[in-house]
Amino acid sequence: MAIRPVVIDINHADGSADGKDLIDFRKAYKSGIRGIIHKASEGEHFVDPLYKSRKPKAIAAGMLWGAYHFMRPGDVGNQITHFLNAIAPRLDTDRLMLDYEDDKLALWQAERWLEVIHITTGQRPWLYGGNVLKEQLARRHTPSLVQYPLVLAKYGTVAKIPPPWDKFVLWQRSGDGTGPGIHDIPGIGRKQDIDYFDGTDEELKTAWLDKGAGATGVA
Repeated sequence: MAIRPVVIDINHADGSADGKDLIDFRKAYKSGIRGIIHKASEGEHFVDPLYKSRKPKAIAAGMLWGAYHFMRPGDVGNQITHFLNAIAPRLDTDRLMLDYEDDKLALWQAERWLEVIHITTGQRPWLYGGNVLKEQLARRHTPSLVQYPLVLAKYGTVAKIPPPWDKFVLWQRSGDGTGPGIHDIPGIGRKQDIDYFDGTDEELKTAWLDKGAGATGVA
């Protein structure tokens, strides 16, 4: 089965202009997008100003909904509390994800965030990472991370999956106008970060709602 572009991850800067939110999730759904992972928080203080207002609109359009925290150097516990306060998650439906791409971070910080979110919510969050994650793993093998499904950020036609994983749950193979495939999403805007999934809509939903390993993906 060919992988398909079915999920986008966005923040307040996507689909907005002059202080107005221009996103039309129904158009995006009709174009084939089935899931939204929206930035909720960053570091210890920033909250995405459009997270809460967009969530009900996306769900009403039929989308699966997820929230991500963009990790920065700083107190991990404070960032966990900040994220959970920002999202007030529905743990039966909301997919939680850590965005790990600041090169000033250390792997133990990601491990701690993922572990505490898992303990607190009962869900194993997904881990989004690209070059920073790959380079740090090459210096420090961290097998415990394999329990958290990988959202691979690798623009191109070949998915180079870093150990300890041998597959991904989503592959962000294009973003900011770079990489193969489509870049513009109706109802959302141009040059989007687009995530590919290997499977049907129903299989995506199963992986999305899986509180355990959620290990659907491709090698």
